[in-house]
Amino acid sequence: MSERFAIYLVPRAGSALWDRGCRWLGRDPETGTVFAPLAVPGFTSDEIRTLTRMPRDYGFHATLKAPFRLAQGVDELALLESVARLARTLPTLSMPELRVDRLDDFLALRPAGASATVDALAARLVTALDPLRAPIDAAERDRRLSSRLSARQQELLERWGYPYVLEEFRFHMTLSGRLEPLQAARLHAGLEDWFASALSGQSDVVDVGVFRQAAPGAEFTLRRRFTLQN
Repeated sequence: MSERFAIYLVPRAGSALWDRGCRWLGRDPETGTVFAPLAVPGFTSDEIRTLTRMPRDYGFHATLKAPFRLAQGVDELALLESVARLARTLPTLSMPELRVDRLDDFLALRPAGASATVDALAARLVTALDPLRAPIDAAERDRRLSSRLSARQQELLERWGYPYVLEEFRFHMTLSGRLEPLQAARLHAGLEDWFASALSGQSDVVDVGVFRQAAPGAEFTLRRRFTLQN
């Protein structure tokens, strides 16, 4: 099967953060609405479209369980039913306080402080849904191993199909592709201005979203939201 699924944390539909995030990336993965690139001082619209191309394909989100292929005999309906059952057992969760920050060589929204509740949610979803995941293939393993993973990250990759889970998990909402240091510094201020109103006094409840990529290179679409209900 060529399609992949991912489990993402997403702001509530209609919230200021969801609106700002989708407009920044240029696409709403739930409705399919496409937005024109924003005007950012020091950048052309074409530059902004290029710098946001990678995260735009995935849609505005924070990864909980990274993209994976379904195990043999498992279909989308089975995945949705499993996530629905889990969501009924999980406590309602608000987005942690966020700020624009640099992570490695890209910009993202990251927690201003501890994010233990989100970390715990990610760990629960990674482990509980893993029986539905097909093993990673050789190409994916080689691609990940080329990133100079630590020994522990290599162990996590083999066990859970992704190296940045459990204690290696880093909550973030990606806002750009790879940036040169000067690009990142220039773009940082524009992003702070754009997200300021959405992050001011923020305490929005969040959803768990199941995203689907129909084929390699296709954009991810938000198939269904689940409200945490416990």
